[in-house]
Amino acid sequence: ARRAGALGHINQIIDSDVEVRKSPLFIKYKGRYFPSLGLQLAAKYVGVSIDKIRPNDGGLSLENLEIPTDGYYRMLIDYGGEGRKITSYSFSDVLNGKVSKDAFHDKIVLLGVTAKDIVPLYRTTVNSNASSVEICATVVENIINSKHFSRPAWTFAMETMVVLYFGLFLIFVVPKVNPRDGGLILSIFLVTWIGFIVVLIMVFGYWLKVLSPIFLAFIGFFLTGYKRFAEEKQHESMELNKMLGLSFQKKGVLDFAFEKFLLCPVENSEVRNLLYDLGLDFERKRMFKKALDVYNHMLKAGKFKDITKRITALESFGETAIFASGSQLQEETLLVNGATTKPTLGRYEIIKELGQGAMGTVYLGMDPKINREVAIKTLKYADVDSDKLAEVKTRFFLEAEAAGKLSHTKIVTIFDVGEEHDMAYMAMEFLKGKDLSQYCTKNKLLRPKQALKIVLSVAEALNYAHQNGVVHRDIKPDNIILLENNRVKVADFGIARVMTASKTQTGVILGTPNYMSPEQVAGAKVDGRSDLFSLGVVLYELLTGEKPFKGDNLTNLMYAISNATYRPLLEVKPNLPSCLKPIITKSLTKSVKRRYKSAAEMGKHIRLCLNTIK
Repeated sequence: ARRAGALGHINQIIDSDVEVRKSPLFIKYKGRYFPSLGLQLAAKYVGVSIDKIRPNDGGLSLENLEIPTDGYYRMLIDYGGEGRKITSYSFSDVLNGKVSKDAFHDKIVLLGVTAKDIVPLYRTTVNSNASSVEICATVVENIINSKHFSRPAWTFAMETMVVLYFGLFLIFVVPKVNPRDGGLILSIFLVTWIGFIVVLIMVFGYWLKVLSPIFLAFIGFFLTGYKRFAEEKQHESMELNKMLGLSFQKKGVLDFAFEKFLLCPVENSEVRNLLYDLGLDFERKRMFKKALDVYNHMLKAGKFKDITKRITALESFGETAIFASGSQLQEETLLVNGATTKPTLGRYEIIKELGQGAMGTVYLGMDPKINREVAIKTLKYADVDSDKLAEVKTRFFLEAEAAGKLSHTKIVTIFDVGEEHDMAYMAMEFLKGKDLSQYCTKNKLLRPKQALKIVLSVAEALNYAHQNGVVHRDIKPDNIILLENNRVKVADFGIARVMTASKTQTGVILGTPNYMSPEQVAGAKVDGRSDLFSLGVVLYELLTGEKPFKGDNLTNLMYAISNATYRPLLEVKPNLPSCLKPIITKSLTKSVKRRYKSAAEMGKHIRLCLNTIK
């Protein structure tokens, strides 16, 4: 070592990709800097002492030579490709005179081992099996020939700006154009960037990191494309689910509609509007728990319109009512105090309650399609035994269909029938008038002629219905409406038969017992003549103010209808026209065969009587 002209280390810096790109010209150890063998050889070659090497802003100064390094005095190695490859000779060839001495004239000669089994080999940008001596020779060549790659201070800022530029382009430009145009523009930017890098390194020797922006571009473009594809699929899925949900909602299948809307992102403004409308529909159908579920789901994306107020109102209903298993509140009426929406049955808006009918509550409704008021009679399924519910539903719609086919000026027109989750309903003509029950008391009796005209109108209506195979089964004053213009309408065709099926064997007698015919009381099959018996009872009551058959309990009443004789008409009201007696006698006979054969026959008899009354 004392004879050596200089000493230097041969340590190599291996990058993360296992390539050697830099040479440490100095290594600091315990406060001292130790030069590399390559730097020592270059200094000896130019005749400069190692002590005269000075650091500068961009690296090291060696006489007239400038060596660009980083802050740790690491020099980028320019391997130069095939054109500047370091020449190697076998040591045995040199000893044996096979190599000319001129090959070493005025050259720096390095002796070293290159056999891969003896010394470690390294990967470089041009050689996958480079030895330490070959790398050292390249370092010396770079220094003495001033062939350097350098990374000026501004390179990091430029690389950062390019990465930001590509990032902003991927964020703000690519999503707004179609993938083909975005890919084309990005390719132009990449080619320009790579060309710029090649010019810098070939002409000026400036080395910039080219891969970071390229990786960002490819990965960003792929992620942007994937995001676009996922959003398009999500949008298609959302539109499909919205369409299906709206279809179900339009058909009144609100549960299925909610299931489809749940598959849509609740943050979407259109979806929130659809959910809000669905919640209102649930409220209108009295499915308050479902409405709460919808509004609470909407709250996941924040407040919307008045859903907070509606949730509070619906929860207050829950404190005073019991939620049924079907998710609706069991109410005696469709109209709930404090409700913020009008309930509906089918397409009909419920305006107010009119009263109680044979089936259930009767409401005044509005048909929004033609702005027409209708009377809506309801049949609550909760009032029907579960084992008879299917039969009642079937009979209800069959009877409603039959009654709906009746088109007569003296019969209440049925417009529509349908069912909700908890009830069936029948929409019919809304009449402005009074039923005959208020004219059946002795101090409010109608004149005999007017009473006969009313009964005649009812007989005409019954005759039409009987000819069309429909038996009323529940003729009574409550089902005969006297309109404001003195016209007569008969209501509730077929209702009694529906209600018969809805009661248990231990329930009350169907229809109104005071007006039932003997065959109805006996449970026998009835035809139109049963309605004529009931009409005779109504006529008797209109004329006298009392019912022909009475009983202090149901059993006695049924017995009286089947067996007892009524008090003669003229005995009750002696001043009545005598022509009324045979009408009452024939219509109230116990024997079906001795009764009027048809309503037309009864009507003919009534007309004859009317002609004799002044």
